[in-house]
Amino acid sequence: MIKIDIEGIKKSVSSYNYEVGPQQIIVYVMCGGGFIGRLAAEQPADFYIDGRVIKLPYPKKQIYQAVKVLSAIAEVKGLDTHNLPKMPVFHNSGIF
Repeated sequence: MIKIDIEGIKKSVSSYNYEVGPQQIIVYVMCGGGFIGRLAAEQPADFYIDGRVIKLPYPKKQIYQAVKVLSAIAEVKGLDTHNLPKMPVFHNSGIF
């Protein structure tokens, strides 16, 4: 797994004008959707993976890393990482 430079991400967010919505969808999909995915996408500061979760589409370390990136983007945008805007609506075609 690649170590992510969170400070570098924060600098690039302001330079390239990244948005929170696409990263929310990435995190949601990495979690396999559902309640866990929505919690990760809309409340990244409070996110955790319960020990009872057996199988995820991605390793927990990668999911936590993506959530940290989402939090970094939200912080630069001046958003509350405990309560982000609702995730963009998209049709998941029943795959989650």
